[in-house]
Amino acid sequence: MAEAIKTVKYKNYKIEIFADEHCENPIQAWDMLGEYFCWHRRYNLSNSDRFETPEEVINYAQKTNSLLFNLYMYEHSGIALSLTNSHYPFSDHWDAGQFGFILVDRQKALKDFGKKRLTKQLKQKIYNIIEGEVETYNQYLAGDVYGYLVSRDNQTIDSCWGFYGQSDCLNEAKSIVDYENRQVINKHCQKLKQWIRNKVPLICRDSLRFC
Repeated sequence: MAEAIKTVKYKNYKIEIFADEHCENPIQAWDMLGEYFCWHRRYNLSNSDRFETPEEVINYAQKTNSLLFNLYMYEHSGIALSLTNSHYPFSDHWDAGQFGFILVDRQKALKDFGKKRLTKQLKQKIYNIIEGEVETYNQYLAGDVYGYLVSRDNQTIDSCWGFYGQSDCLNEAKSIVDYENRQVINKHCQKLKQWIRNKVPLICRDSLRFC
């Protein structure tokens, strides 16, 4: 196992955060709302090969009244994607530009949301979802995916991988520690009740150590 990129002491437990080097590509492994059509001479960032050219995608969207979002790339010591080029770095004329589209098929959207028409509110909701998809895809492209290992006294308590964003990974690890502590407290309380019923002297009772 690779070295931890971050180690946190939390309530007498050790939490180690690792880079997830075998994470899933979200737009290929997950059931995304959008179809990504990208054209780049060095990278294959699409999740569909339904159309071969940008013109085919545009014509299909217009013909079916589907939603089509421009997709911009910033490439400089890495890759970042955006739905807009209204701000830096995606407004940069040298290292950024449009290189594809995200298509949300009208029929798929109506079926997924149980609607009969694409209202203004539904279109905004779809945009927000696509924006979230792109954010997750950016985390994947940037290697911003992690796993945790929780241990105590050199014994592994729990581990899990595939968290997009380090803060989510750490928060989940802390929730595992909190759960373990609650279990310790519950067990101690049950034991304490038995001691009281059996009139066990205080000097013979174990103390509670969990934090």
